[in-house]
Amino acid sequence: MFCTVVASSSLRTLPLTQRTPALYQNTSSPILTTEFGTVFDVEVAFANQTFHLLVDTGSSDTYVMKTGYQCINWTSNNELPREACLYSNKTYDISSTYRQIPDQIFGVQYGDGIASGVMAYEDITLAGVTVKGATVGIANSSIPMGDGVNSGVLGLGYPALTSAHPGNKTSNTTYWYNRLVYNPVFNTMYDQGLVEPYYSLTLARTPQNVSTGFGGYLTLGGLPPVAHSPNFSAVPVEITGTIPLKFTSGQRVRSYWTLTVSSVTYGPPTPAQGGQEGLPSTTNSTSFQAFVDSGNYFSFLPSSVVEPINSLFSPPATYNPASGVHTVDCSAQAPTFGLQIGNQTFFHNGADLIYQQVMAAVSPT
Repeated sequence: MFCTVVASSSLRTLPLTQRTPALYQNTSSPILTTEFGTVFDVEVAFANQTFHLLVDTGSSDTYVMKTGYQCINWTSNNELPREACLYSNKTYDISSTYRQIPDQIFGVQYGDGIASGVMAYEDITLAGVTVKGATVGIANSSIPMGDGVNSGVLGLGYPALTSAHPGNKTSNTTYWYNRLVYNPVFNTMYDQGLVEPYYSLTLARTPQNVSTGFGGYLTLGGLPPVAHSPNFSAVPVEITGTIPLKFTSGQRVRSYWTLTVSSVTYGPPTPAQGGQEGLPSTTNSTSFQAFVDSGNYFSFLPSSVVEPINSLFSPPATYNPASGVHTVDCSAQAPTFGLQIGNQTFFHNGADLIYQQVMAAVSPT
């Protein structure tokens, strides 16, 4: 089962019209999934050096860890062993096409961490498309955020989320502020006439207890090479109404891939999921904004539907105050769950509603 998201991004509104065909025809790249199907990585080349980067539609900076980077603790800034950051051993060395941008630093803050370094121009190749002089971050410091495979992040959001800052130094507590907006890698590809102004992301499910495997495709300027329905729901990308302006460089503009979910349908497991025949479902028609974030494995929903949905797992999910999430057994039967986007309701496979965690057993010494 695959889920396809089609999106476009630019500093301005891009015309969805046929352009001169791009020089590059092979615009799909396979994705590697890690951490039990929750992290999705794609190969990206910086000059002649190739790395796996996390595919993130919820941020806009593309960065790679530089050779010799420092791994730090977020709260204390104390240095940690480099292997604690869990990035790949493949790190970036300055190339002949690298040009550092003067009087700018790179400093990004995510929900689960920070990375920093310098801003630079570098030749980037993604899915067979090479963009000359793309603006990227070269990170020389990070808290632990890797998955053992990737060496950084590929940001596919809007320019308002970019994280360049003026000057040569800034505190890592202020990365949400005083930001310089620039064109992300995909936008630069479009500006150079290399791709149509949209990309598609298709995610593949990994079997339970399989940590790493095939994760789908990232396709630039087209649709992925998988079978799909001819019926699409088309909805506009919206300005996110509830986030602070500091998240979007002080501008009330498009930033995340935000859309309106018209309703949520949920109910007991179907017979195919191990449930009983004929049990009714509930549709909550209170609409809300949500954004598509491939870098986050949680679905965040309004409180009015969170508790009812979690109570329909068999056995029911229980709230864990230590982690702030509901937990279930990996063998639990998942409820019916669907989101209405445009004129269609998209139902989740029950396997996608349970995130697998590995618990480490420690023996007393």
